[in-house]
Amino acid sequence: MDLTNKKKYTNLSYLKSISKGNAAFEQKMLNAFIEQSAVDVQRLKNALLVKDWDTIYLIAHKMKPSLQFVGLTVLQDDILSLEISSKQKMHIDKVAELISTVSTIIALAIEEIKDGLSGLNNDAGQ
Repeated sequence: MDLTNKKKYTNLSYLKSISKGNAAFEQKMLNAFIEQSAVDVQRLKNALLVKDWDTIYLIAHKMKPSLQFVGLTVLQDDILSLEISSKQKMHIDKVAELISTVSTIIALAIEEIKDGLSGLNNDAGQ
């Protein structure tokens, strides 16, 4: 997977549909995603170091709704694979690779969201 291109990873149409144009709500939800996903990625990495399969499963499972919320569908299959492998307590190399991919794409998505937030900040101030 080429992660160096300028591909757009998020799709905020769902968030926009439920916010009904409320830029402050959108900003609050996106900031919460940024903070929580950074914590979740770090927890995944820490759990991998000690092969804490249950924690990996729980975090991956918990991440699914927030990834859907920001339209990060590119990670859907990876998160599902992470859940399955950690539930089966197998394929540590595959789990490590999946966590690396999830981490990289979430970092790119966070940057994308931060770029979009600067526009929301301008809209909210008007």
